[in-house]
Amino acid sequence: MTAGPLPLEELEASISDPERPLFLPPWAYTSAAFHEFELEAIWRREWLLVGRLEEIPEPGDYFSIEVAGEPLLVIRDDDGEVAAMSAVCRHRGMLVASGRGHCDRALVCPYHSWAYDRGGRLIGAPQAIEMTRLGIALPRLRTEAWNGFLFVNFDPAAEPLAPRLAPLAELVAPYELAELRGEFTVDPDYLFEFEHEWNWKVYADGQNECYHCDKLHGETPLMQHTDCNSIAFGVMEPEHGVFHYELHNRDLDVTLNHLGRAIFDPIPGLSEEQRRVTQTVTIAPGVLLVMMPDSVISLGYFPLGPTSMRVKRHRLYPPRTLARPDFVARHREETEAVRTFVGQDEWAFERVQRGLRSGFAPRGPIAGREQVVIGMNRWLLERYRAAAGAAAPGAATAPA
Repeated sequence: MTAGPLPLEELEASISDPERPLFLPPWAYTSAAFHEFELEAIWRREWLLVGRLEEIPEPGDYFSIEVAGEPLLVIRDDDGEVAAMSAVCRHRGMLVASGRGHCDRALVCPYHSWAYDRGGRLIGAPQAIEMTRLGIALPRLRTEAWNGFLFVNFDPAAEPLAPRLAPLAELVAPYELAELRGEFTVDPDYLFEFEHEWNWKVYADGQNECYHCDKLHGETPLMQHTDCNSIAFGVMEPEHGVFHYELHNRDLDVTLNHLGRAIFDPIPGLSEEQRRVTQTVTIAPGVLLVMMPDSVISLGYFPLGPTSMRVKRHRLYPPRTLARPDFVARHREETEAVRTFVGQDEWAFERVQRGLRSGFAPRGPIAGREQVVIGMNRWLLERYRAAAGAAAPGAATAPA
C-alpha cells in the first residue's frame, strides 16, 4: 500500500460486521507511518501505567522510563508527592538522570551541572546563576494513582482516570491492590523490564485472549489446573477501554508457578469462590492485570517503534508473604516457571510479527474466546477516528 490519507474504512472493517469481526490489517502492525500516527492518537493522549508507588517510597527516590519516545523521570518530591517530568535538561538536551536512584537535594545534569530540585525547577547553573531566575523547569506530566499503580498522561486536557476505572472497583476490591507490594521491595534483582521486537498490538492481542492458552501453554503446570473452556466475560466497556474476563480453575488456589498451585498463602479476604478463579483485566491501551489467589501480575507496555516495544512487569504479594524468611528462594523458583510460560508467548509473538510482514499475511477473523480483542479494537477505532479528524489534511497517513 502506498502512503496517503489514513484508510479509516479499511480499519473500520475490523468491527463493522458484528457477525464477523476481523483483526486490524497487517500494515497496522508494521507501518512506520502508522506508528507515528498512533503515538499522537493514542500514546500521547491516554493514561499510561509507568510503575508502582512503592518503587519510590521516600522523597528523592526516582526511576526513569521512556514512554512514547519521551525519556521521563518519576520522583518523590520534597512533600512526598509523586511528580513525573521530562528527563531532558533544558540547556542542551542531555538526560538529567537515567535508571533508578535517589537524589539528596537536586538532580544534577552530568553534562554542564545544571541542577533541578525534586520538583523539576532549575536551582543552579554554573557561571549562569541568572538562569535560575527565569522560571526554567523540566516539563511536567499529569499523574494519577490508582490502587498503588502510577499512571501518567502527556495531555493536560485529558479526562481524569479514576471515573473511567470506576467499573472495576467491585471486581478488584477483594484483592486489596493498594496494600500489595512488588517482589522487588525484598528482591531488587526481580524488577523486570524487557524490550521485544514486535508491534505492541501483537502483544496486546495475545495477552487479551486465552484462546491460545490450552494450545500454546497446554503442558505447563498452570494449564493442568485451568479449564480454558470456562471463560466468562465480565466488565466489557469499550467506551472506557476497560475489559475483564475470568477463568474457572479445576482446583483451589491455582497460580502461575512451577506447581500450578500456590506455595504462598492466599490474599487475605478472598472467598473460596474467588480462590477458584483467575481474573484478567485490561486497561487500554497498555495495561494488563492477572489477579490470582496468591498474587497479582501487572504488565505495563509501550511501543518503541513500529515493530518494537517495552514491557514492565511486577508481581505483587501481600506484605505478610514478602516477610516470609523463605520468600526470596521460593519466589525465584516461581520466576523460573514464569519465564517458561512467558517464553512460549514470546516464541509465538515473534513469529506472528514475521508473518505479518508477508505479502500473504491474512486479516483473520476473531474467534469467540477473543472478545477482549474486539473491544480493544472498538476503543482504538474511536481514537483513530478522532485523531484523523483533528489532523491537518495529509497529516494522518497510511503505510508506505
